[in-house]
Order: sequence, then C-alpha cells, then structure tokens
Amino acid sequence: MVKKLEWINILKGLGIMMVVYAHMTSGFVRDFFFLFHMPLFFIIAGYLFRPNVDLGAYLRRKSLHLLVPYGFFMALLYAPTLYQALGNETSLSSALMAMVLGGRDLISNLSPFWFVTCFWATQQLVNVLLTRLSLRTTSTIMLSMLGLAAVNQSLFSELWLIGNLNVVLMAAPCFYLGYLVAHYRIDVERPRVLLLSAGASVLAMWCVHGYPHFTMDMKYADYGMPVLSLLAAFAVTLVLMALSHQLARMPIVARVVGLVGEASMVIMFLHLSIQVTLDHHGLLEALAPRWLLMTALPVLFYLLVRHNGWTRLLCLGDPAVLSERRARRCEKRQKDPALASSWS
Repeated sequence: MVKKLEWINILKGLGIMMVVYAHMTSGFVRDFFFLFHMPLFFIIAGYLFRPNVDLGAYLRRKSLHLLVPYGFFMALLYAPTLYQALGNETSLSSALMAMVLGGRDLISNLSPFWFVTCFWATQQLVNVLLTRLSLRTTSTIMLSMLGLAAVNQSLFSELWLIGNLNVVLMAAPCFYLGYLVAHYRIDVERPRVLLLSAGASVLAMWCVHGYPHFTMDMKYADYGMPVLSLLAAFAVTLVLMALSHQLARMPIVARVVGLVGEASMVIMFLHLSIQVTLDHHGLLEALAPRWLLMTALPVLFYLLVRHNGWTRLLCLGDPAVLSERRARRCEKRQKDPALASSWS
C-alpha cells in the first residue's frame, strides 16, 4: 500500500521538474508542459485540501506557510536590484512598486513568484466557499469563475490585479477539481479512468502541436481554449497521478523524486535565479546539465535550511516552528515558578 504523502511528493517532484525544464526551452515540449504544469499544482493542493471552519486559524496558518517564504525570498533575491537602484529615485520607486504589486510586475528571476500570492488567495476563497455553501452552489460559482476568466482572457487580457489575484478565476476551479477527485474518491489507476485520461492527454498533445494557442500561460491570464484546455490539463494531471502511484513502488526513484517534490517550493523560488546567473556568465549552456543544476542546487539549499527552526520558518514557512517554541516556553514556565510568576 502506497502512502498518500509519498506519491503526492513524487507528483510534485515531477511537476516542478517540468516547470524548470519549461522555463529553459521553447517549442512543443515547452508548450505542452505549460498546458498543465501550473494547473497541476493547484489540482494537487485541492486534492489535499480539507475545509477548515475556523477561517481565522486557516488564514494565519496558510499566510505563515506561504507569505513568509514569499517575503523572505523576495527580499533576498531582489536585494541586488534595489542596491543598483539606489541613488536613482525613479528606478528605486519602480523597483519598490514592483515588489508591492507582485504578479506580472515580477520578471526575470522573480517571474514565478506570482504563483504564491495567487495560490494563497485561492486557498482562502475555496475554504470560505466550502465551509459556508453547499457543493452544488460552490460548483455553480466555479463555473461562473471560469466564465469570468474567459472574459479576462479574451476582452481584458492586459487587466491584472495586485498579486495576480485575477488568476484566481482560473486557479480556484483547478483547485476545486482536485478537491472533487478526493471527495468522490476517484481511483486514478482504475482502467476506465486511466484509459480515458490517457486518451485525452494524447489528444491534448496533438492539439498543442497543431494549435499552439491551446496551451496556457496562467501568469498572463492566457488560459488557452476556454474549458477544453482546462479539461486537457486535468486529464494529464490524472495520468501523472497514476504514474506517481507506480513510481512510489520503486524505492530509489521514489526517494529521489519525492525529495524534489518536498523541495518544490524552494525550487520554484530559486531556479530562475540560477538560470539568470548562468546566462550572465555564459556558463553551462547544455540543456541536461543546466536542468540538473537548476533542480539540484535548490534541493541542497532545502536540505540545509530544514534542520534549523528559524530557517524552516523563513524559507519553508513551517508553522510547527512557532508552536514548538511556544510549547518550550510553556514547559520552562512550568518548571520555573519564578519565571511563571513573571509572565502572569
């Protein structure tokens, strides 16, 4: 029996490796990966999601988990840009405004950061809907959001909100699809489900090859062909879910790809900074070793930071760090009556 966390980490590992590869290349492979690599992460999150009626607690926990690393890596990676802008009031104000607005204003090595704010808002919205409304009403809202996403794409493609929150119109339905897979306990390895999703995935590849606009670029509200591109991305994700179940039964592969999945958020934050540095110095132009380096270095960084409480908090947004520290303080107060009285 494969544990859920094992195959989920493998799925995240496959997904983030495709993200890295797609950011290095152009052409058919890049377009096909773009079709599903961002919807995949929203679908995974929806699959793992469990509604929390305590909206305040859920907001605090997810803000800590997502927005703290977002702010930390933003400050770390944007520091050189801010330093170069010192002394030039226009450049400095422009750089600071980009940090505040996020979303499409974040380019180059910060380009993937839009995902975090959009993901955070998506989680909060879906949690409110599923804890306050019925499944049927929530489904109706999701269909309405898809319609609004199509309007944003076709009529107001240049319109975007701070943090790319307009992309929630597409991200929330992706998230909800993942939730429905878990809610209805859809067995992705069942022959009928696998055959249907595999057939749809092959058809999606043909569509991307013959019609490049079928692919997606969620950051810029480019959702491909309305509804059909989303269904194609969902089908590919179901195939990758089934594949992840199989890979979880191969110990070495599961350990390596699963570790990449564990480090997926760190890889997302850091991989383009590595690429920009390599490009700047004209190093390692070969595709395979560059892809390996852009994946492996963030994994090593993840292995380093996860062993310290403060770095786990800042880099990984681990909410357990603060609760562990509170528990230790309570334990000290109980052991030391004088200290306890000073806190009272």
